[in-house]
Amino acid sequence: MGVMTDGQKKHFREEGYLLASGLIPEHVVRKAEDAMWAALEMDRDDSETWGRVSVHAINQQHRASPENRMLSSPDILACYTDDILIAVSELTGVDREEFHAPTQVMTQNAFPTEGEWSHLKPHLDGGSDPVKYNRPTFPIPILVHSILYLSDTAPHGGCTFGWPGSHQKLQGIAEDNPEKYPYLWDVNSGKDTVAIGEGVELVAKRGDILFYQNFFLHAGSKNINDYPRLACRNTWKWNAV
Repeated sequence: MGVMTDGQKKHFREEGYLLASGLIPEHVVRKAEDAMWAALEMDRDDSETWGRVSVHAINQQHRASPENRMLSSPDILACYTDDILIAVSELTGVDREEFHAPTQVMTQNAFPTEGEWSHLKPHLDGGSDPVKYNRPTFPIPILVHSILYLSDTAPHGGCTFGWPGSHQKLQGIAEDNPEKYPYLWDVNSGKDTVAIGEGVELVAKRGDILFYQNFFLHAGSKNINDYPRLACRNTWKWNAV
């Protein structure tokens, strides 16, 4: 039995992203949230502990930024249910048997900070650093990124910001001039040559998962609310044939 409606498939295809609910049981998500707090060595009820940055963090960033680190907690990995794998299959048209749950995921937790709310500049995943991410544009892979939310978000609470339909425009300029855009870094740098329109703040609930395509422009945003936004991300990739 399928889990994605025709409307959801169309939205993912035309807008480049889909924020989906109901693919993870509530008790599973609650255990995952507990596991995230334990991994962070923070107390959810004590904001004084939220300023700590784990020695395991990939980037030792200030508390306003997401803390990125790899985790393989069984309680967090349990969120990647069979329904999620079916959803990715239905959104991409790739056979379900080609999909596997991740063995580790990257955290993307946004902690409260002061000041006016703002979002970062739009970017493509894998296209923001020409040295670290020297990824060729072609052949264009079948690629689905995901952000799984372990806590409720509210407007201006560290939500992901996205530009609907931007994936078609960015893929378009790459296909029209492959010599100019041999790497994703080049495509990312060329985003200012097209009109990407207005972005939207994607407000998620605990247990929601955001799927988005590889040319979809998106950005992080500041969390100026009073509670952290807990999330983790994973990418599924296949070579197009």
